[in-house]
Amino acid sequence: MSAPAHAPRPGNGRRAFAVAAALTFAAALPTAAQDLSAFNEDDLFGSDETIVETVDEGTASDAVSSLMVTKSVRIGGSFSGSATSTWKWNNPWSGFDPIDPDSYGLEPTLSGALFFDARPSESARFYGSVKSSWPFETTETFLTSAEWVTGPPDYVSTTSNTITAPNAEVFELFSDFSWNDSLYLRFGKQTINWGVGYFFSPANVMNLQVIDPMDPTAQLEGPVSLRAHYSIPGTQNNLWAYAVFDSATMKPEDTAVAARAEFVLGGWEAGLGTWYKNDSPLRGIMTLSGSVRDVSLFGEAYLARGSDKTWVTTVTDEEATNFIETTTDATSPFFKGTTGFMWTQSDWNLTLAGQYYYDGEGYANDDREARIAEAHTAEPVIISSLGSDAAFSGFLKGLILGSGRHYAAFSLSKSELFVDDLSVSLFVIGNLSDFSGYAKPTVSYTLFDGLSASLSVAFAFGLTDSEYLVLNDGPSMAWSIGLTMGSGSF
Repeated sequence: MSAPAHAPRPGNGRRAFAVAAALTFAAALPTAAQDLSAFNEDDLFGSDETIVETVDEGTASDAVSSLMVTKSVRIGGSFSGSATSTWKWNNPWSGFDPIDPDSYGLEPTLSGALFFDARPSESARFYGSVKSSWPFETTETFLTSAEWVTGPPDYVSTTSNTITAPNAEVFELFSDFSWNDSLYLRFGKQTINWGVGYFFSPANVMNLQVIDPMDPTAQLEGPVSLRAHYSIPGTQNNLWAYAVFDSATMKPEDTAVAARAEFVLGGWEAGLGTWYKNDSPLRGIMTLSGSVRDVSLFGEAYLARGSDKTWVTTVTDEEATNFIETTTDATSPFFKGTTGFMWTQSDWNLTLAGQYYYDGEGYANDDREARIAEAHTAEPVIISSLGSDAAFSGFLKGLILGSGRHYAAFSLSKSELFVDDLSVSLFVIGNLSDFSGYAKPTVSYTLFDGLSASLSVAFAFGLTDSEYLVLNDGPSMAWSIGLTMGSGSF
């Protein structure tokens, strides 16, 4: 991490560190005597929405390094518009009819974001951002009443109410302030970037979203929290403390607390952190990033006592149990780790990135295969109960999603291929536990400023009942033609 723009005043170093330690201890005190439990993992793919400006955890966005006074409020934003037509064949290798796809459709997208950045003094900064996407309204129906009517007891009359609300959200809203120009504080809704991974990040333990490997540079939504940052005088080392609030009404002992230390070791940066919340597992993370010549290298390690993930132990034909039996584990150690690289050659306009990810909460191969076999045995009963083959397909997808322990992803991008406006890219992700994957090469051409066209083909490959074949309804192939229109930032 870079050192702050304002060096601590002489004599304030120990007092600032004591205040930071006191904040962390005070937040942690109500939870110290509570039991440990578990950790929920989200789906493999997250949101594909992006925000206009990434507010970085420890560089240009910090009050410590950006306390430039401005007389006016800086306002900016972004606009994104596109329309993509896709034709998909679920199993083109056993009879391909180019004029009869299994599905096709047109997906127009429109989204935007706005932010403000105000810095009225050297010790204060106010930042916020909002975003929205089309359709600009969301509609939800709520049951308002129910009563028995004449007939069997399962006959009921209901009334409901439909509520329409704007499709907009506050993505970030926080204030930066400081004590004695030594301890730098931030309170509000903010992204918390602990991880250094590109496609996967097990160290990302506090944000509300996980990285989408198909859109790895998108900013992740973070929680409401109080952050304290102290830069050790005379070094580039930093200490961070957090109190995270996940509900508008909560008990003090349910506050999550975290701490992290960052050290610069030559050309490398190392991080050590821990996170704890009442009735959740104690988590520890370690990160390391640096470079060897032109290659950037990074790695993360995660260790927790217990997990709040629920594992399926048996798939049954019992509708009363939703066709599954499950178990949890609140005491065993669980490890996750990742390592990867990124290489950019600006003279060639070429970037390569690759990453391996081990998920200790995934299923062992024998367990995963046994659950899939049980699901097929119970398939007739499940289809009869759920009412369709498509419903069983959804059940199987939920069972197999993220079930492996070994994953990898790779991307290649090159601009100015032969001509200035032509670029190509390739993205591949794979489950190394069951040898399945997904690959998507894309060719893009800029027609003129504000309008570009792309052509891509996506393949799912693997063995029978492997993850990416199940998620894509077979060894599928999908062709997409897209237009990106008027997109940009201001």
